[in-house]
Amino acid sequence: MQMTLNFRIQNHRMLLVETEGSYTLQEYYETLDIHVGQSYSVLVTADQSPASFHIVASSRFTDPVITGIAFLQYANSATAPSTSGPLPDGPSPMDYNYSLNQAKSIRSSQPIIF
Repeated sequence: MQMTLNFRIQNHRMLLVETEGSYTLQEYYETLDIHVGQSYSVLVTADQSPASFHIVASSRFTDPVITGIAFLQYANSATAPSTSGPLPDGPSPMDYNYSLNQAKSIRSSQPIIF
């Protein structure tokens, strides 16, 4: 598991709807671990008060942890994005159980036919 990323959006949940081109049983996630070669499709509802929110992608299972940030800013927000303030928490960088449990929670919505 090298170069796994954890993705999160401050104060927003992500509804996972597809992985690797297949629909999934829809589940909400606060953060998503994305491993090498994986792809996910999520829906994010802009249901917060007008503001700017951190979008964070950080490496997992690495030392040091590498973090990239961006901003989600609602169109009707009166405040500009700010690099100050705490970033939304993700799982502990070396927490393998979090990643394994998340992977186990993702299920296809299509029946498997043998």
